[in-house]
Amino acid sequence: MKHKVLNLVIFQAGWVVCVVGGDIYALAFTAVALLIHHFYVLHKTAEWQLIILVATVGCLWDMLMVFAGMVYYPDSVFLGIPLWLVCLWLLFATTFLHSLRWLNRYLWLALVFAAVLGPASYWSGSELSEASLGVPVLTSLAVMAVGWAALFPAGIYLTRRYQ
Repeated sequence: MKHKVLNLVIFQAGWVVCVVGGDIYALAFTAVALLIHHFYVLHKTAEWQLIILVATVGCLWDMLMVFAGMVYYPDSVFLGIPLWLVCLWLLFATTFLHSLRWLNRYLWLALVFAAVLGPASYWSGSELSEASLGVPVLTSLAVMAVGWAALFPAGIYLTRRYQ
């Protein structure tokens, strides 16, 4: 249980560091967080495959959102998204087999959470960083809700292969 709490606390702290701190702080925090994850939380080294897969799909999703005009990052360095967002996806991916593992039994709940909390995260992030949502904002949030409602439960379902 303490590993799940550690995993959740690191992710939540990482969200703030990445969104508010920017690239340099995000890189430093993520490097330390991934080392802690590897030595104190990780159960099987195959989990790194899942982390890379989730982070890659997440970054592709965000690139699509940028190209569709749903979100804009003025500090982007990697195909429309900033480095801090790549770090955030890596940190989020570490939660799938640990603090979010319980959602594997409740995929319908993962869908609901994703549809609400995914867009909420983008909205909050846009309020705390230089990022901005597309206009009209409600359209951007609705598109994000649909995408998150599909991708997040799929990612949670995929974790069954790594347990």
